[in-house]
Amino acid sequence: MKARMSICLVLMIVVTLCELNLQSAGADAAQIKKTTSTKIPKFEFDPTWPKLTGHFGEKGNWIFGALGGIAVDQKNDHVWILQRPKTLSAPETLAATKPPIDECCISAPTVMEFDAQGNFLQGWGGPGPGYDWPEIEHGIRIDYKGNVWIGGSGKNDNQLLKFTQSGKFLLQIGHPGKSAGSIDTENMNVPASTFVYPKTNEVFVADGYVNRRVVVFDADTGAFKRMWGAYGKKPDDSVPRIKRFPVTEGLPLDTVIKDPPPQQFNLPHALVISNDGLVYVADRTNNRVQIFKTDGTFVTEVFIARQFLGPVGTAVDLALSPDPGQRYLYVMSGDEHLRILDRKSLKVIGQFGRLGHFPGQFWHTHAITVDSKNNIYTAEAGTEGRRVQKFLFKGYSTTSTQ
Repeated sequence: MKARMSICLVLMIVVTLCELNLQSAGADAAQIKKTTSTKIPKFEFDPTWPKLTGHFGEKGNWIFGALGGIAVDQKNDHVWILQRPKTLSAPETLAATKPPIDECCISAPTVMEFDAQGNFLQGWGGPGPGYDWPEIEHGIRIDYKGNVWIGGSGKNDNQLLKFTQSGKFLLQIGHPGKSAGSIDTENMNVPASTFVYPKTNEVFVADGYVNRRVVVFDADTGAFKRMWGAYGKKPDDSVPRIKRFPVTEGLPLDTVIKDPPPQQFNLPHALVISNDGLVYVADRTNNRVQIFKTDGTFVTEVFIARQFLGPVGTAVDLALSPDPGQRYLYVMSGDEHLRILDRKSLKVIGQFGRLGHFPGQFWHTHAITVDSKNNIYTAEAGTEGRRVQKFLFKGYSTTSTQ
């Protein structure tokens, strides 16, 4: 009897110790869960960039039109701005009349280069021999060799141009007014954005406002390589598209927020390619980013503020953080927020900005870019905005992942 009681007592002690150990392990796990955090980049508006007085023009009287694009040369962190002189009104260019009516203003050069401190370095751009300058300038990119790529958003802008940094013409792909639609292998139709992938020396084009595809060419010869539409499917122009503003034709506006999602691109407006070979495509008015391999194989998609039905859509432009793993995907949205996504999970972990005309706010922000120090630059296309803004990277904040 005593032996049996001793055995029971031992068993009770063992069970109690096990329960205590489990409770302790659970507490430790809970503590680990509480302390697990996500690093979120922080940014602060820089009021000193760019420097537009004194040296900015011989008499300091240059003025921006609507901004068609912004890009960074990753080799030296110089910032390139593409602006639209034709969007300036007569009262804004009184100094350009002959004789001048007033001291201010004249249009700044169409293509401008600034150093990291915001000092103007050079400007050029416009029609010239051997190439067809776009009717409306749209999108600028500096490739890994330092070349400058420019597209267009005019009615007949079916071409893409490549220049040296001094403005020497190198290559034209496509010809104005010659597009045969989204299966054309020679011309584009309002190409919105480009990215040259160093591993293959191919230029990927978000093509764009009229066509509904990604199209790829050899970056030196312009030879056609391949194309694809949403989900890696063949682009099909016969499928109705959404006309957001004004809504006068095409699919109902609320189609974009319903399942199943649209099976064709509505407006592939921007793209970037990560170091690990993923192509991120901003399907602007479908409120989403689709992700592909470089051969066009569909990987996944993420919706950005899917319920937003404003006129420009939410996936306007994209940029990747400059760290080796490119941990963050930055998405400029038509609701005037700059969202920060964790690139692996594609979850929105932060955002900044809001609609407005004051410094640090956004008004029809059309393009973004990031330098090697993770500073973000934005450019506004709206006739009321016309601003370029710089947001300084200020380290990280942390938040619990619970």
